[in-house]
Amino acid sequence: MAEPAAAAAALRSPGHRRRRRRRPGSDPNPLFTCWLREWRDEAAGTPAARAYERALRSLALYPLPLRSGPAAAILRHFGPKLCLRLQQRLRRHRAEQGLPPSPPPGSETQTGSEAQTGSEVTSTRVCPPRDYRPRPHSRGFALLLALLNSSEPIRAEQLLQLAQPLCDLPLASGALGGLLRRQLVSRSERPPRYSLTPRGRVLALRLAEAALQAPPIRGPILPEAEGSDPPPAAPGPFTLPPGSYDLFLCIDTAEECGGGSRRGLVPALLSRSGQVLRRRLPVGDFLWVAKERSPAPGQAPRELVLDWVVERKTASDLGSSIRDGRYREQKFRLGRCGLRCPIYLLEVPSRGQQLAVPLQVLRQAAVSTQVCDQFLVRWSQSPEHSAAFLRALGEGLKQRYRGRALQAWLGDVTERGSPELPPPGVPCPLLTWDRLREEGAKSQPQTVGEVFARQLLQIGGVSPRVAQGVLSSFPTPASLLGALRSCRDPQEGEELLRALPRDAHRSLGPALGRRLAQLYGTLGPLC
Repeated sequence: MAEPAAAAAALRSPGHRRRRRRRPGSDPNPLFTCWLREWRDEAAGTPAARAYERALRSLALYPLPLRSGPAAAILRHFGPKLCLRLQQRLRRHRAEQGLPPSPPPGSETQTGSEAQTGSEVTSTRVCPPRDYRPRPHSRGFALLLALLNSSEPIRAEQLLQLAQPLCDLPLASGALGGLLRRQLVSRSERPPRYSLTPRGRVLALRLAEAALQAPPIRGPILPEAEGSDPPPAAPGPFTLPPGSYDLFLCIDTAEECGGGSRRGLVPALLSRSGQVLRRRLPVGDFLWVAKERSPAPGQAPRELVLDWVVERKTASDLGSSIRDGRYREQKFRLGRCGLRCPIYLLEVPSRGQQLAVPLQVLRQAAVSTQVCDQFLVRWSQSPEHSAAFLRALGEGLKQRYRGRALQAWLGDVTERGSPELPPPGVPCPLLTWDRLREEGAKSQPQTVGEVFARQLLQIGGVSPRVAQGVLSSFPTPASLLGALRSCRDPQEGEELLRALPRDAHRSLGPALGRRLAQLYGTLGPLC
């Protein structure tokens, strides 16, 4: 009898206590999990994606429902910024479901998926199309019709750009969450691409048919039938007359996905700036777009990009980008994209902040950017100070372009000349949005000269302006190698490169001339 008693005691001991396992599919916070996965997929390839992945793992270990975004602050890897974004997404979800903005009394007694957010959601089940019919010009309405026009899956930023003219409210990537849960939209590949499901196509066709039969409230920009595309924009340069456009501040979506270094900037801009668009920008973090008010029937509003683009860097961001080489690459793309007034907005480090490089290196990089690259550099004390600078710059641009006609520039971006305004009565030449995306893209077809310039930028002491000086005399590596081989001795090659123009007043100098001559003129391995 002693052995069974000992065995029973061992089973009752803490080491043999049975653990309660969560049943498969019983996620107590399904909406938070769904939204975090969407944000992680949208931020693929960025540090924000790893932050969302850590938050997902932490949320998966929590066995109780969370009743609001701030309630998630008790979990690891859930900072104030992420909790605020969850709360905002939750409120938008309640508005889409037609629920009051605050939970009704007695929500503490609810259980299951309804208790996840304190009655913030009514259900997480998938709704068939007949239970969901978005009102005209709402977010769901615009996204479904934009996908109806697309013959193949498209990325989120392209979809939002196509759908924005059909919507009365600003669109963000989170608006796709409701359509995904209702199985009206499917997501595939990585980075994610979106397309209509059979259910979604049926609903989109019904919406398009109903909209075409209704009296037009604004321009008819809906598709005529399944698979038909809207009429293309008129080819060639176009002009936006005075008063026919509005100026919008475009914020890069990466600014909203950042952590504590970006906390306070985007909310301050959204609360105090009048007209804001959130897009994935090809260059910079902030720029301004002139958007047509009344487009032609069946066409999207035409857009022209003002010449001012702001690249914002905190002290830690600047140090990290200098160490991994992104700083030079970003300056190179800003210099060649065609926007003539690039601005670096640098935030000073706080006292005691740990930096990737010494503070003196950051100051030297800022001086080099302003003097050698001729970029405008502005220092900021805090995110709130940065937001105030951006608002003041936006107001100044509105005054600058008030009463001016704007014209699309279709020529070579290197021949645009000075950013000064032309005489009154002459349209201001600006890049179109599509042209900026083409010129500022990271992955685009490159010439031999562009690859040569990128190679030169990896050499210490070679700035974008120095690389441009070398390319003005030797546009390809073959031309430089041929010139060096024709020299009688290495000293003659160094003198040849030493005399190359750095800018209008200086040459490369002996140090850079010797370095380039050794690198490209040495036949054997470098010792």
